[in-house]
Order: sequence, then structure tokens, then C-alpha cells
Amino acid sequence: MPMSQPEIRLIKNKDIDYRKWDQCVNGSSIPLVYAQSWYLDLICPNWDALVFGDYFHVMPLNIKQKFRITFLLQPIYSQQQGIFPEANRDIQNEFLTEVYNRFKYVAINLSSSHSEPFPEGFSVQSRANFILNLSSAYDELKKNYSQHTRRQIRKADDNKVFVIKGIQTDEYLDLKKIATPGKLAPQTMQTLKRLLEYGSLRGNGTIYAAYNQQNELCAAAFFLYSGQRVTYLNAVSNSEGKKTNAMHKIVDQFIQEHSGSLLTLDFEGSSIPGIARFYAGFGSEPEQYYCLKSNRLPILLRWFKK
Repeated sequence: MPMSQPEIRLIKNKDIDYRKWDQCVNGSSIPLVYAQSWYLDLICPNWDALVFGDYFHVMPLNIKQKFRITFLLQPIYSQQQGIFPEANRDIQNEFLTEVYNRFKYVAINLSSSHSEPFPEGFSVQSRANFILNLSSAYDELKKNYSQHTRRQIRKADDNKVFVIKGIQTDEYLDLKKIATPGKLAPQTMQTLKRLLEYGSLRGNGTIYAAYNQQNELCAAAFFLYSGQRVTYLNAVSNSEGKKTNAMHKIVDQFIQEHSGSLLTLDFEGSSIPGIARFYAGFGSEPEQYYCLKSNRLPILLRWFKK
């Protein structure tokens, strides 16, 4: 008698087997930190999941509800998610069909391991992440910097900018509040604080901080390690940091310290041309991922969500 095909089940958070979950995610060729159970607990508490068979493949779900309608949304501080580990297109699209059928509104990003064509009903937008393999020696990596990037690093050196590791979470958050007043909601700041604190506690999160000649903190970046991938998860510069090109100095020092390693630096990408230019300027390569949307809300709500 032929074996039946495993089914895809929706599992509520309280019933998820975290041990099996993390084993499954870590079996991916790119075990993105965004899909680790500890990380999901911080960015979208009470997350649920679609699970194929006995955790052969999994997909985290950030489900929200309003007016008795369920929405599936991309969590903050989570550039990509999707199905883990890599699945063939049939299984991939079984998951996505399940998503389409269950949720009236969907706005999610799928990692680079996913591929077109996707099931009907979704609008699809291709986006570019930027990644940099750090296995070469620093001198070789620096050869791939753009002329603009080299010039900005020289300006930072001329301005006597220096970089250290390991400042306190509160120092980072204070700089963030001053440099981006009113731009981040309190809940967003709380999520960022949890990530900074827990990353430090786990030992896989590091803050690089830049100071000017007067020993004043002017820029900082939070790097988060997961396997052989390290994500440039969050960064901030005040007006002094921007004037002295401090962030260029931070990234250059990170690359120098980790050159010749097995790490890949994940810049997360951006659709903002200036930020994309900043990432590409360090010799990083674009990596395609997908934004999928589906809007089957009642007409009035459909217009509002646009």
C-alpha cells in the first residue's frame, strides 16, 4: 500500500515542538536568524506555523486579526522568511496555496531559496538583498570597494573616527532615539531593545560603535551571527556620524576583522538608492528575494490596506 503524502498543518504556538523546529531550520543551507525560534519569540510573540509532516519543512506565521479577519504580515526586523529548509517547487507552492486559502490579506517576504512561478492569486515583486563573502583576505576584499566607498573611509580617517566593540544596549538606544526622533514607535523600540539584549546574552550579537575626535558616540551598528551568516541588522548615525562618514568606518573595520573567515555578511538590502549604493560599495553582490501580496479583503478594507 503506497505511503500517503505528508500533510501541511497549522500549529498554534503553544503546540510547536521548538527542538524539532530549530533542527529543521538549521538544516537549511541558509539558516536565516529570522526563522530561529528564539528570534521569532522576540519579534512576534505567539507566532504560529505551518508544518509539513514531522517537521520536514516549516513556515513561521506572524498572524494578526482585526474585524474578525486574519492577516498574515512580515514581522518587523525580519527581512525574509518563508519555508525552511529549501523545498522543491511543488512543496513550496503547497505551502503558499495553504497561505492563500487561510488568509484574506497576505504581505510576506520569501528568502532567496524560493523560486518562481508562485501560485495564482499573489502579486510578486522581486527585491535585492546584498551579501558579501568574507573568505578572502582583507586586501583582496578591499580591491572590490568602490572608489566612492574608499573615499568615504579616508574621510573618516581624516576626521579621526575610531571604532570599538561592545557598547551597552542603552547607549545604542539613546543614540537611536536622538538620531531618529519620533520615527520609531515605542513598540518597535521595545522589540529592538529585546533583540539587542538577548543577542548580547546569547553571545551572538555585537554592537560596533564609532566615536569622533572628541570621543563622542556618533554611529553604531548591531551585527547578529547565525551559523556562517552575520546580519547587519540595525544601524544608526547622528548628524556628526553622517558628516564624518562613521558608518563606512564601522563596516570597513568589521570586514577587516572578519576577512579570511567562513562568514557571509548580509547587509539586508534596501530599495532606497542611497542605502543600496552604500551596501554595494563594499563589493557586496545582489541576492534576489521575493515579496508576495494577496488582498481579498472586503472592498472597503481592501481600499484602506492599499
